Amino acid sequence: MLLRPGGRKDMQNSSLVAAIEKLAIAGEQAGFSVEQMIQLLNAGMTVERLLDLITSRHQMPNPYRVPNLAGLSSGLPIQ
Repeated sequence: MLLRPGGRKDMQNSSLVAAIEKLAIAGEQAGFSVEQMIQLLNAGMTVERLLDLITSRHQMPNPYRVPNLAGLSSGLPIQ
């Protein structure tokens, strides 16, 4: 594969940007703002720890989510 000068660096930069975008989206879905995540990282939290925190938030039940009651009439558990 031929790369133009700087091509590998451009690919690395685009991969880094994509990873940061995914982290930001996952964090926002977990209830963090981008600003909060930046503050946590600036305060010394590692990216690995931030990912753990985001993952744990995703696994917590959402108290504002309305349960799916469709399964009640069929005897299936609520999702």
